Amino acid sequence: MILTQPIPSILSFNLLFSAIAKKKHYDTVVLLLKRPKSTGLVPDFITLNILLDCFCNMSKVSDGFVVFGTMLRRGFSPDAATFTALIKGFCREERVLEAAKLFRKMVAFGCRPNVISYGTLINGLCRAGDMSLALKFHEEMVNGNDEFGVICKPNGFTYGIIIDGLCKHGFIDKAKELFLEMKSSGIKPDVVIYGSVIDGLCKNGFVDMAKALLLEMRSRKINPNVVVYSSLIHGLCCLGDWVEAKGLFMEMLDQGIRPNVVTFSVIIGELCKNGKIDEANRLLKLMIQIGVSPDKIIYSILLDGFCLVGRIDDARKLFVSMNNNGCRHDVVCYSILINGYCKEGQVEEAMSLYTEMILKGIRPTVITYNTLLIGLLQASKVGDAHKLFDEMKLNKVVPNLRTYSALIDGLCKNGYLSEALELFYSLENCKFELNIEIFSCLIDGLCKAGRLETAWALFQELPVYHLAPDVVTFSIMINGLCKIGQLEKANEMLLNMDKMGCAPDVVTFNTLMRGFLKNNDTEKVVELLHKMAERNVMPDSSTFSIVIKLLPMDEKYHQC
Repeated sequence: MILTQPIPSILSFNLLFSAIAKKKHYDTVVLLLKRPKSTGLVPDFITLNILLDCFCNMSKVSDGFVVFGTMLRRGFSPDAATFTALIKGFCREERVLEAAKLFRKMVAFGCRPNVISYGTLINGLCRAGDMSLALKFHEEMVNGNDEFGVICKPNGFTYGIIIDGLCKHGFIDKAKELFLEMKSSGIKPDVVIYGSVIDGLCKNGFVDMAKALLLEMRSRKINPNVVVYSSLIHGLCCLGDWVEAKGLFMEMLDQGIRPNVVTFSVIIGELCKNGKIDEANRLLKLMIQIGVSPDKIIYSILLDGFCLVGRIDDARKLFVSMNNNGCRHDVVCYSILINGYCKEGQVEEAMSLYTEMILKGIRPTVITYNTLLIGLLQASKVGDAHKLFDEMKLNKVVPNLRTYSALIDGLCKNGYLSEALELFYSLENCKFELNIEIFSCLIDGLCKAGRLETAWALFQELPVYHLAPDVVTFSIMINGLCKIGQLEKANEMLLNMDKMGCAPDVVTFNTLMRGFLKNNDTEKVVELLHKMAERNVMPDSSTFSIVIKLLPMDEKYHQC
């Protein structure tokens, strides 16, 4: 066009630039308009508006303001489209307060905002999570402001934006209110708005209301889409209503609506949670069969599912198949499989996976390291755990409380009590924020090593660290006291638990009962059994073994 004679009119150029911009080739428009002399082009107001809009879509709002200045110098009056583009540019750059300020300045330039200007700003505010300001602008559309009255009423588009924003940020009651306001003003909600409200209701536990809206949609001849079905399926799964969720899934397929990755991830997650791993795996195969590519989230759910039921070989096969299906391994997938191997006691395989991920350039997280440290220490590979801990710091992965708890616990259990104490005091000197888990690990180690006085002193010091013992800490201390025959002191601790608002569990009661039974104090054991019943603490197999020991020999025979 540029080389033809005579030179095309500015209108032709504007049509060309507009068409290119609609295809989102913003950089091409900018490049062409940077060479006005070669084209003989003198940009008019429309040309400059197109250029400004391109800059703002490229998140270059400062360049957009340069064009805005050019408009003013040439005597052009910016219109609503100009300001809307700049507002959109600010929002894209997450500068929503500046967008709101510019919106207020529109009138000073003799330009009133339109429904698109309002919609663009409200959308930016919703994305930024500033729902109070978004609502303020929405109310201004509905009721007007003191200066100008009602400028323009909200339409389905603006209602859809703010309702969706409210639902996503958990303001479901306000979303329901605006949904009713929208319908009462004569605006019919479409499938997208129904989808937003249904999703919000399901995520907040109002599944029955969501189901009622589905019926309303059908009565209005609005066909539910994949978002509506996926939201409802997720809501039903959260309530444990797998039968109805499965029914909706089958209905989707019957209606010719292809489930997406979200739908599959919800159902696969629910199946794995309920131990139906084979069914979940079949669903993965169905996904691939119908052309829905599983993502890393779905693979992670399934990997975790296989590991939870101890099917580590199947987890490994799935892990290998990921690459074949075009889904690259990431740190989450590696960490899940590493954890699976560690739990199965196959720590060498776990370390092999760790080496593999390092070679692939995948950076392990603190979770990966914690998992491996626990695995190594459980396998009594203390030296390897030390090396890994040093490597962790070398790779600039900051240890957290879980790391130190795992190390202290592992060192204690492997007989390295002095080393565990040294690590504990180094944390204390570094002003590291200690938690009750670390103290419990150390107190347990000290009790098992027969250093009860030190354990008791540490237990007594807990208030100094602004910590309160939990049921685990109390149970450990009670067990330690029982082992050295200080049963009355152990029993006192049970009473102290009540005073401190810490409810004893079945482990606490079993520990104390075993202590009294060892001392042939059957009366105290029976008393503790009554206390268990009063507190509705359910007995376990260990409790029953204690009860059997209380029975006379002939009754034991009949019990067997």
